[in-house]
Amino acid sequence: MLGRIAFFLLLATLGLGLGALVFDWRVTLPEDVADAMGWRAGMTDEQIVDADTAWHLNDQKAANLVADAVQRDDAGDAMLYLDIARKLDIPLAGGLEAAALALQAREDSLETQLGDYVGGFVTGRGDTLAGLGGAITSDLTVYGDVRDIIGEGGKMIAGEEYSEFILGLSAVGLAATAGTVATGGGGIVVKAGISFIKFARRAGHLSAGFVRRLTKLADEAIDMPGFKQALREINLADPIASWAALTKYGRTVKSARIFDVMGKLEDIRASVGTAEALRLLKRVEKIEDIDDLHALAKAAGKRTRGVMELTGKSSMRAIKYTANVLQILVEYVWALVLWIAGLIATIALRVTISAWRIVRGILRWRRRRAARVRLGSSPRLTVY
Repeated sequence: MLGRIAFFLLLATLGLGLGALVFDWRVTLPEDVADAMGWRAGMTDEQIVDADTAWHLNDQKAANLVADAVQRDDAGDAMLYLDIARKLDIPLAGGLEAAALALQAREDSLETQLGDYVGGFVTGRGDTLAGLGGAITSDLTVYGDVRDIIGEGGKMIAGEEYSEFILGLSAVGLAATAGTVATGGGGIVVKAGISFIKFARRAGHLSAGFVRRLTKLADEAIDMPGFKQALREINLADPIASWAALTKYGRTVKSARIFDVMGKLEDIRASVGTAEALRLLKRVEKIEDIDDLHALAKAAGKRTRGVMELTGKSSMRAIKYTANVLQILVEYVWALVLWIAGLIATIALRVTISAWRIVRGILRWRRRRAARVRLGSSPRLTVY
């Protein structure tokens, strides 16, 4: 019976590995279990990300991803997967790598970007990274916040359709400029994050759910009804007087969750690059997503979106404690070997015991038979 149990356990182990390979079974390890296993012990967050990404990528898949991006003229994807391949020491054909670099060079041409930069500075709008650079510069010089407050506030006062989202974030940026709010990373970081988000909204990179949540956070920070009333009491046609009044109002804004969120958004942009940050924002629905994305971006850098797409994981915690079942079996091959060896040893022991019993039975039978033969050949005594 013991031998049969061990044999079926061995089959179950092999079946588990095969199923994990075919169906990509994954498990989330409790932290205490992971610690007890020594799961990725002593590895940095970056090393953990690299190890998990390598499990999901091979030479052919990396080449296909870069080639597909080049075919689509998508410089962002081409450079993303090229960077991941380089990081994991995956070789790519020289022609494929050159094609990806040529795409990036074309997108970075000075002639293309200069006009977009100026347009972004003046309007806060644009479709390129240069346009975003201009928009951020204008906000950091305060021009952008005043421009948007006067523009959207003027529409509000006139009873026209306006963007409460842009108006609210501009007021938050004004508060960061006033310097009375304790902002994580400093007011400059927060203001850069605000400018980035305003640009992303105008370019259509924000989900409706995330816009609603950020608008609510802005309302909580600045008291939107009070801010609207203050706008009605100032002369928006006089920029200097308006600036003085708005700055005075900005000093009344108290610290709030949105300042921390904006600081983390700017950290994400700085870690992954502006183009990648804009693409990542399309995935964000909740404020909590920013916390997860922030930690992952710190570890993965510009490769963050590629890591998410390859592994199917969007947070550093998932990267640390979630794994394919087969991955655990392979990475802990010594444990698997010991497990199988133990099963085989159990089976062998059972077979040995059974064989010994058979041999012992045969020996006993032969001794009994020999004894009967000796008794049968002994001289008989005749009794008279």
